[in-house]
Amino acid sequence: MSLPTFDEADARAREGSPFSNGTEGYTWMGNWCGRCVHDAPARRDDYANACPLILVALTGKTPAEWLESDPYSLADRYQCLMFRPEDDPGPDEPTPVPDPPGQLTLCPREPYERPARMFVDTLREAADVS
Repeated sequence: MSLPTFDEADARAREGSPFSNGTEGYTWMGNWCGRCVHDAPARRDDYANACPLILVALTGKTPAEWLESDPYSLADRYQCLMFRPEDDPGPDEPTPVPDPPGQLTLCPREPYERPARMFVDTLREAADVS
């Protein structure tokens, strides 16, 4: 799963600000965005290539990629699905665990593996329920 553009993230975002004040926002962003590879350009003053999810949050919407985790914790109120630490050497997409050498398989794994993390559009589910 690759990082969405601002327009894609804005279209999926929920109405309502994710944080009630600047202290909550700065605390959460310091814990998550402050060490994420996607917001590293902003830390180098290259705001054109910064994380679009933060920009969506600054416009007063909650990105769908931010899942509510602990509403009473300032630093872990949301879990960002796009988070990847700067020291992560891996590729952008998760890779499957290879079969152990010499192991026989009953059926091929390829048709049943997903190339990325699971993501459910919570906005669409909420609309279907009501």
